[in-house]
Parts: sequence; C-alpha cells; structure tokens
Amino acid sequence: MPESDTERVMVDIETLGLEPGSAILSIGAVTFSENGLGDEFYREISLESCQEAGLQIDADTLEWWLSQDEAVTGVLTGGDSLTDVLGSFYCWFPNGAEVWANSPSFDCKHLEAALDAAGMTEPWEFRDQRDVRTLRSLPCAAEVEMNGDEHDALDDAKYQARIVSETLRSLRTVAPQDGESR
Repeated sequence: MPESDTERVMVDIETLGLEPGSAILSIGAVTFSENGLGDEFYREISLESCQEAGLQIDADTLEWWLSQDEAVTGVLTGGDSLTDVLGSFYCWFPNGAEVWANSPSFDCKHLEAALDAAGMTEPWEFRDQRDVRTLRSLPCAAEVEMNGDEHDALDDAKYQARIVSETLRSLRTVAPQDGESR
C-alpha cells in the first residue's frame, strides 16, 4: 500500500462554552502523518477580543475553568486578538488538508462560528473533517500515553494526533499490499 500523501491537521481548542459562538481561549494544532507529528500551531486568544466579536462566555464553563489546575488556567488571561489568531491559523493551515478533531462537531463548529464572527471562512472543506472518536472506537486503535497537560490545546492536539498516527500506521502494516489477496 503506498504511503498516503494526504495532509492532515489535528486541531484542539479550549473554549468558554459548549455551544458554537462561545469564546475561544486557545487553538492548538499539529500536522501529522502515519510517520509522526510535524509543524505545530498554538495561540491564546484574549477574552476581550472574543466578546468584541460577539462570542459568548458561559458562566458554568468559566466556573469549571477556575477549578482546574494552575498549569492550564493561565489561558484565561492575556492572549492575542481573535482576528490576529484566526488569521495566523488560516495562513498556517495547509491547503487541502484533512482536519481531525475530537470531535469536529465541537472543535470545527466552534472555529467556524468564530471565523464567521471575524468575517473569515474556514480553511478546510466540510468533506475533509475527520473524527478521532470514531477511530478510537475501533478495536485496533492505538493506546497512547498522554504527554503534557490535559486541557492545554496543543498538548491535547498532539496526543490525539499520536493516537491517529499510530493507528493509521498499524492499519497500514496489516492491510494487504497491492497484488495480495484479501
């Protein structure tokens, strides 16, 4: 089976709400293939700029964030403007790449709502969205240890990308090669 030339990006975001249109605290993303991880993207976003764009803050989610480990609550302050971060992410995202998330119905929908609020469009096609949860539900899914901090967008994206990368690699090695019987 030839090596896939499909470009893939794992994306993870941290938000202040469960519904699209919520403020986004940070975006973490990493390119990956069956051979491992590649380029990384990580930026934190100021809450003020999210509110100026019309994104909402959910009180219950904010309360949950305030109860988290100090290692990840720093994302609640500082950050760059929403439009700057989204513009940088758009430029960083490889043209035509698949976008993977845990799950696209959360991460991609939130990003699409934020991009829309900023007058931008998403850098992926709807048909290129892939779900980590589906892959993880397969019996052959790789078991990978988490490195870094849970609820850190880049650490989460890298962890999820490693799961997908290792699972795809194992599928590639057990799949019949061209010309072999199935």
